[in-house]
Amino acid sequence: MTPTSMPGRHKLPTCCANSMTRAVSSRTPRRHCAPSATGEVDALVIAAGAGEQHVFTLSSEDRPYRNFVENMSDGATTVSPDGIILYANQAFADLVGLSSNWVVGRPVLEFLGEASRARLTVLIGPGALGGSVEASLLTSTGDTVPVRISSSSAIQTDGEDISCLTVSDLTRERLAEATLAHSAQHDGLTDLPNRTLLTDRIRHALERRRNESSVLALLFCDVDGFKNINDAYGHQIGDDMLRIVAERLSSAVRPGDTVARIGGDEFVILCESLEDFNDAATIAYRASAAVAAPIAGGPVDLEMTVSIGVAVAAVGDEVTADTLLRDADEAMYKAKRQGPNVVELFDEQLRAAASSSLRLLAEMRRAEGDRELRLHYQPVLQLHNEAVIGVEALIRWQHPTRGLVQPDDFVPFAERSGLIIGIGAWVVHEACEQAAIWATERHLPTSQLTISVNVSGRQLARRAGLLRAVSLALDESGVEPTSLVLEVTESALMDDAEAALRVLTELKTLGVQIAIDDFGTGYSSLVYLKRFPVDLIKIDRSFVAGLGRDHEDAAIVRSVIDLVHALGIATVAEGIETRRHLAMLQDLGCAYGQGYLWSPPVPADQAALWTREGPHAVSTAQ
Repeated sequence: MTPTSMPGRHKLPTCCANSMTRAVSSRTPRRHCAPSATGEVDALVIAAGAGEQHVFTLSSEDRPYRNFVENMSDGATTVSPDGIILYANQAFADLVGLSSNWVVGRPVLEFLGEASRARLTVLIGPGALGGSVEASLLTSTGDTVPVRISSSSAIQTDGEDISCLTVSDLTRERLAEATLAHSAQHDGLTDLPNRTLLTDRIRHALERRRNESSVLALLFCDVDGFKNINDAYGHQIGDDMLRIVAERLSSAVRPGDTVARIGGDEFVILCESLEDFNDAATIAYRASAAVAAPIAGGPVDLEMTVSIGVAVAAVGDEVTADTLLRDADEAMYKAKRQGPNVVELFDEQLRAAASSSLRLLAEMRRAEGDRELRLHYQPVLQLHNEAVIGVEALIRWQHPTRGLVQPDDFVPFAERSGLIIGIGAWVVHEACEQAAIWATERHLPTSQLTISVNVSGRQLARRAGLLRAVSLALDESGVEPTSLVLEVTESALMDDAEAALRVLTELKTLGVQIAIDDFGTGYSSLVYLKRFPVDLIKIDRSFVAGLGRDHEDAAIVRSVIDLVHALGIATVAEGIETRRHLAMLQDLGCAYGQGYLWSPPVPADQAALWTREGPHAVSTAQ
């Protein structure tokens, strides 16, 4: 049959790129295109059965649009007011897994999941205003495909409201969303749940426990000596070891337990539905043994162990996810203090210590606001003539009931709690302000007296905050940058040597001096010592104390002085208490020193005496 012999000829409706077709029967139609003399399609035939056929002509301007729609990556359909598919392009046919001949003439709802059908009714039929909905598309194999169905307003064609739909496959989008959601709740190295997901699971577990007479336990696991593995073998080997630990912990627990990595070398195991503490202890010891097993075919011949702290929530205990994590963490630190590969239970003694820590935290926060923190100053002298060339600022806490609290009693806690960030910024600002006051009183430039402040490892890790605090202190006080000496302990530097190198380099651009404090007590690499932009090395007081009575201490001090002098770095000896210490350090070529031989740390008003008159003025005034 040729196009001219067909009984009806119509213009295509102007929707879906001017190329959609319309069926007139609910029976499954057959379609074919009638070619022109040039071989180009100029009409679309829809056969509805019983010899009835309807033809839509394609004008020359229609053909490009039809080609465009047929080759769209998204599905495209037109739907009659009663929901019958009038046209479907190849992309839609591919989505449902049928040929176009089998799609046209079927109800569109036939291709939607049960829950999606009601949503589509707003897009088709009389008065439909258009929009988009997300739905599940059924395929010929029974699978579902997530899709977004969009429609413009219904278009009047031959007196009927024809809806033009585009159907976009959301499979890749859903996979990307699932991947992103997984990444947000899982550790990138081990694929274990992270702290966020673990905390959520603990909360749900505690809720479930309210209706059960069972015990819930957290096992806080920390890899023993992991820093040494990283330092000795590099981060790649360290990462391999962490993956092995993750696998071994996972193999040691029950199917319903959760193993999470919450940071660094720390893992937590959540165990539900336990009979009592003995069940938790059994799992803990099993996990400990699993990690300690020999590494067959590992990257290096290493032995690994974990210290484990166990916290239990028994029936009737009112605990939260945060307190349970904190208790397990406290127990783990107690295990660490007893040696590697130890399992420790959180008990009432630890609970009392935790309560004391919470009180201390509240008091320290109050101390910041109530100006209870103080700076005391100890002179730093040039050893060959005992002239004061600077001071070290040392923090104290003037507690309202306990009196003057020494730094060893609160600074470590400030480090763990994070309060050291604010306290450290206050220290550098206060010290610079005091240095400026002394310079004004002496009518001398601030460069004539150095002011040393201690920088914690936690501050070093907060690079931006530290740089901002130092810059602000220098700007507001007017102190010469070279007068400010930032002291960082050897152990803090080596926690992450590469990161520390970057921070120290940025600090040096401000013009300040850098000193390594407590040198010789930590584990440092000579390669890093050479690379660090260091001006001063402070020899730890433990070595200075042995001078004159311990040959090994004397040999260590001599070696340190010779080494750092070869690198062009000056030395400062801490803890000088006797004239004999002074004489030996002078003989060894140590440039600077400080200690009780001249003065203990004293308040600023007393320190002002020897900034003007020399160190002996302090002992005279006391």
